Amino acid sequence: MFRATAVVTMMLTCTGTVAAAAEPQQGSGSVATAIPALAADVDWSLPAIHVESASRGSVLPSLYASLAGLQAFDGYSTLVGVRRGAVETNGIIKNVAGNPAALWAVKAGATTASIFVAERLWKQNRRMAAIATMVATNGLMAAVAARNASVLRAQR
Repeated sequence: MFRATAVVTMMLTCTGTVAAAAEPQQGSGSVATAIPALAADVDWSLPAIHVESASRGSVLPSLYASLAGLQAFDGYSTLVGVRRGAVETNGIIKNVAGNPAALWAVKAGATTASIFVAERLWKQNRRMAAIATMVATNGLMAAVAARNASVLRAQR
């Protein structure tokens, strides 16, 4: 936006200068010699504008790391609980709880999807929505991890 405004301003300024140069003046040369001389005096280059991207700081990466840790604990506790005879109550995970490879694939996919959504929100300049998404996801996974821990404790 700034460059477009600068270009329009320069164009209007140069147009006014050329129009003034085109008016015959007493004792001056022809218009054909005045225009190239005026154009040579103008600095047509625009300085580069550097827009720095906002740093994520430590909040979003720490939420990513905690989500990965919570998902890892959930996967581990689910596998151990099912092996000890517990029943998975989550309908989505119920079908893959007995298969470690499938369970880890679902856990990795859920973690990746959550981080992907937060990154998209961040890049769309919706930073609070990105952080809120990760806080909600972490909160949900913390509740699931706490429930799994209580089930494992009861199985001892």
